[in-house]
Amino acid sequence: MALNLLKFSILLFLFFVVKPSPIVEPRSIKAIKYSFTKTLENLRGIKRGQRVRGMIELKSYLKRFGYLNNYSHNNHFDESVEIALKEYQVFHHLRATGHMDVETIRKMSLPRCGVPDFVTPHDNLKELEILANYSFFQGSPKWEESKRALTYKFVSSANVFRMDLVRYAVKNAFQSWSKVSDFTFTEIPFENNIYSYFNLNPNIVIGFHRRKHGDGHPFDGPGRVLAHTFAPQDGRLHFDADESWSTDPGGQSIGSGEGVSWDWVWVWGQGWRRRLPPRSRNREIDLETVTLHEVGHLLGLGHSNVPGSVMYPSYEGVRRNLSQDDKDGITALYGYQNKT
Repeated sequence: MALNLLKFSILLFLFFVVKPSPIVEPRSIKAIKYSFTKTLENLRGIKRGQRVRGMIELKSYLKRFGYLNNYSHNNHFDESVEIALKEYQVFHHLRATGHMDVETIRKMSLPRCGVPDFVTPHDNLKELEILANYSFFQGSPKWEESKRALTYKFVSSANVFRMDLVRYAVKNAFQSWSKVSDFTFTEIPFENNIYSYFNLNPNIVIGFHRRKHGDGHPFDGPGRVLAHTFAPQDGRLHFDADESWSTDPGGQSIGSGEGVSWDWVWVWGQGWRRRLPPRSRNREIDLETVTLHEVGHLLGLGHSNVPGSVMYPSYEGVRRNLSQDDKDGITALYGYQNKT
């Protein structure tokens, strides 16, 4: 009996040493990322008066981004949803069919900013007033004249690799807005020095966070809401840490697992396991593009319905240069003359 037990222990040890299997696999981002898209695809062709599973998710989406005020928590496609859907389609320059067609599904499936597109009376994150192509938050809040030299610092609840790259991307975005305004942006070092001592309360706080993070607007994981910002002079800018951020889309991702080695670790009760680097993610999000957009919100701009503008709500690729519509918006808000 003792001999058999010894043989079994030796065989078990050799199994884990000679043929080790990977340690717990990274969670599947793809399954999470495309679940909402699959829900939308199930709604293809649905029209007013029909009942289809997934309608509650569509209603929630339309409400979250300002197109629907209140809705019944059922799968009924009613008149209010049809009107909200048409408004969404008009804003995004789609055919105002009032039903879920291919182009509407494609647009809704894109990653986007968490700030709504239209007015809903809740708080300073959701209050928008559409003016021409660009827009302002309701009441056109802006930074007072004495606050043009703004300071910022990074305070995150989630770790993101390569903060030097993050700082570089954020600095570039700030500089782009400085060129078309009279704002300057200076980072407050984290170190305990004299400069930071006299600037304990920066104007802007930037951070990476996951899910619920204390501001009442939880993130939803990879592939949907990328970031959100509050109206002046709140100063909060939050990025979803679950996204595949990059400063070189198509190249190395910030969160790509740099520094994770192919070493071996002993897991109690399981034996030796090989530590794997994270899987490559299917779609990288350019941090500078998203930051450029969110800084526009920090300064008081809402979303623009002009495709190609930085303040357009959906992420459709790298966009690091302000459009004329973006420049017109900041000029109109702050009354600049011959600045842009």
